[in-house]
Amino acid sequence: MQKLLDTGKVKNIGVSNFSIKNLEKLLNDPSCKTVPAVNQIELHPNNPSPKLVAYNASKGIHSTAYSCLGSTGSPLYKNQKLIEMAEKKGKTVQQCLLVWGLEKGFSVIPKSVSPDRIEKNFQLDGWSLDDSEMKLIDSLPERFKVCGDAWLPVKVFFGDDE
Repeated sequence: MQKLLDTGKVKNIGVSNFSIKNLEKLLNDPSCKTVPAVNQIELHPNNPSPKLVAYNASKGIHSTAYSCLGSTGSPLYKNQKLIEMAEKKGKTVQQCLLVWGLEKGFSVIPKSVSPDRIEKNFQLDGWSLDDSEMKLIDSLPERFKVCGDAWLPVKVFFGDDE
């Protein structure tokens, strides 16, 4: 991928699902001449990955969140505290979760096939979460990953992100 930069066809290159261990392996390899611009990782309130996000930032790597809503049928959608917060703001739980990610400094890439939800996913300008609302979301105790590595031929998740 590094060679693509010299062609002018791409401006930046990135990685996906790189743990701290894998990033260190990459960055310490003598053939690595370019630090990835982005690491696309599963990132939501139930998988906040604070160590990995901090590591990314320390290396100048932007964190992009996939499964940023916790995926289809997420328990986040049924969390009573989140429902009450969203209703108070006149927003959906999903909108609050997207703004949480943006206010954390992540790029968020939600997936939806519903035209109504897609439209709501764009309605994030002009409002924010206050400190107490951010703390409420940050304090959600449940932890889970939507995507695992059991289907891969090698282990990629090492639990070094929390």
